[in-house]
This record gives sequence, structure tokens and C-alpha cells, in this order.
Amino acid sequence: MVSIKGENIFRKIAGLFFQKRILWFSVPFLIFLVIGGILLIIQNKGDILLALNSVSSPFWDQIFLQVTKIGLGSFIALVGVVLVFYKFRWSLLVFINLAWTGIFTNLFKRVFFHMSSRPLHYFYYDDFPRFLYDAPLSYFNTFPSGHTITIYAICSLLAILVNRRAVSLVLFLLALLVGFSRVYLLQHFFIDTYFGAVTGIVVTVLTFWIDQQLKLDRRSFRNMNLQKIIFRNKN
Repeated sequence: MVSIKGENIFRKIAGLFFQKRILWFSVPFLIFLVIGGILLIIQNKGDILLALNSVSSPFWDQIFLQVTKIGLGSFIALVGVVLVFYKFRWSLLVFINLAWTGIFTNLFKRVFFHMSSRPLHYFYYDDFPRFLYDAPLSYFNTFPSGHTITIYAICSLLAILVNRRAVSLVLFLLALLVGFSRVYLLQHFFIDTYFGAVTGIVVTVLTFWIDQQLKLDRRSFRNMNLQKIIFRNKN
């Protein structure tokens, strides 16, 4: 009985990704998985990174140094705080999402792949067509990309919560761009961001599993926010 119930919950969660409006996130993501998987098979490790580095420029360095910050956990935490004023449930789901992200990131980086070499340790400096002096100098804990896990987790979560076609597409493109920035800035290999993206989706699935277990979508809590509580208490 328990296993059947659990199976039904995960089937319901999987269905969230295939709602008509969420397909604008899900379909591009599936295309990314297919094309990315092919590239991983036919390309040597680091080929994509070196190709991007060969066409890099100081202008794009500064752009992607800012874009990559969107994948920071501190930025996502700020989003969660702001959502307190809109919907408690959304805010709580963002922090649950962030907690799962932290668990997976630390588990992979500090337990399973703690000595995996980043591009700056894997290659010699002379191997890069152009060195990025403004980018952070990081040498280990490359797999998977924590920024990419974080951004795909929050973007897929928000795509489902907002449930709008244009928003879903914009959120996917934002996640793709942040993942791209990690390779462009010589912080990760493409394989790190690829599996980071997959892990981010797993994080969102687990977030909605918690949502189902705690019944956070019940009507009495669904639209509650800080403003309603404040004004209700004043009345």
C-alpha cells in the first residue's frame, strides 16, 4: 500500500512537468539533454570549454561574471525571502528546494568527487587560447556544477509554480545561460553542468514530494502570505 501511494505521488509530480504551459520548459530541457548527451559522447573532455575559450572576449567576460551570480544560493535565498510577501507556500518550497540543492552539492563535491579536477587544474595555463584573469581561480570539486544544480532547481520549480508559457521558456533560457557561464568562465567542464542540470530537476521532484507529504497545497495555506496575516491581525 505504501509503495503504491509513493508511486502515485511521483507519477503526479512527473505530470507537473508535462502540463501544457510547463512544456515550454520541459521540451527545451529534453532537447538539451539529447544534444548535450551526444556532445558528451563524440567530444573529448574539455573540447567544448576550449572552443568557447577561443572565442571569448573581455566584454563577454564581464557579462558572464554577472550572469553566473544568479546561480548562487544566496541569490535564491533572497528570492525565497521576497516570496514571503506573495505566498508562504512558494517561499517555503524555494527554501526546501535550496536545502535539497545543498545536500546534493555537498554530497557529490565533498564525498564522492571531492578531488575531481576543475579545468584550471586539468589543463596547463598554456592550453587555454585565452586566459580569463577576472574569473575565480578554482582547482578542485568540479563535479557536478553547484551553480547549475541551483539554477535548474529553482527555475524548474518556479516554472511549475507560475505556470505560464513565456515564463517557463524564459526560466529555461536563464538556467541554460547560467550553466553556459560556468563553462565559459573556466570553472567547470560541460559534463559538470550537464549532470548539474539533471540533478537540479531531481531536486525539484524531491521538493514537490515534500510538498505532497506536508500537504502544503491545502486551500487554507495555499494563498497565505505575510501581508494577509498582518492586515488580518490589524482588523
